[in-house]
Amino acid sequence: MPDPVTGQIAKWLWENKHDIRKALTGLYGWFRGKGRRDKRGILVIGPGGSGKTTLGLLLSGEYDWLTDSPWTYTESRRLERYTLKDDKRVEVVVPPGQKHRREVYWADLQAEIAAGKFRGVILMTAYGHHTLGELVSYKDHPLYSKNKDAFLGAYLEEHRHEELRILRQIVPYLEVCQQRFWLLTLVAKQDLWWGDHPAVERHYRDGEYGEQIRKLAAAKDTRVFRHELVLASLVISNFGTDRQETLKKNTEGYDQRMQVESIRRLMETMAALKDWETGA
Repeated sequence: MPDPVTGQIAKWLWENKHDIRKALTGLYGWFRGKGRRDKRGILVIGPGGSGKTTLGLLLSGEYDWLTDSPWTYTESRRLERYTLKDDKRVEVVVPPGQKHRREVYWADLQAEIAAGKFRGVILMTAYGHHTLGELVSYKDHPLYSKNKDAFLGAYLEEHRHEELRILRQIVPYLEVCQQRFWLLTLVAKQDLWWGDHPAVERHYRDGEYGEQIRKLAAAKDTRVFRHELVLASLVISNFGTDRQETLKKNTEGYDQRMQVESIRRLMETMAALKDWETGA
């Protein structure tokens, strides 16, 4: 027999699909700069394996999260540029996030941030749940020492530090930008850390990450800078490797309806940024 909960979610999605698609269409219209001269793009930046490519496809209209299935992780090796289907002038720029590739691709992008090329920057994080590289076993990782649970704890902690290092790396360029712009911190993979939700929110609002954001905001005029924080899940899946090794299962009880609600919050936040940007 079909799962009744899954059936209810599917029914809810179907009944609300027009409102969901309308909200997405409104975002695409904003990105196009309809009725405005501002054609600056959006930069999606963050560590490797945090979900940047998925978000880039979603924002460009190339990925329908209501119908498309998540795919196997593919490590980004180059600068990805997504354009809106009906306006190729507007780009969503997604650079690779692996440390050795940041050294190659990020220098020019940081200069472009400082010069005000982007109307907004989306900083992707995932509370340390960054997908391991392609075809990599966790047992081959330098942090592994004969215990999977100990490895997972050390891996997540190290990659939360990596998120903070990336924020600190781009803050100086955000500080000197003279153009009006916004910064959105998107904490993805909510389905994996939902059981620790209060701690996760404290981490990004009140911890070292939040402290860096507060310092940045204090250095900027509120008329030209705004920051928002969104916690969401773009896809629902276990945390594992390409070798089919499961490191952590998604939180029991976190279903597609909760995912949809998280995406709704993302769209509402971006709508608020739209109003702020346009002075509505």
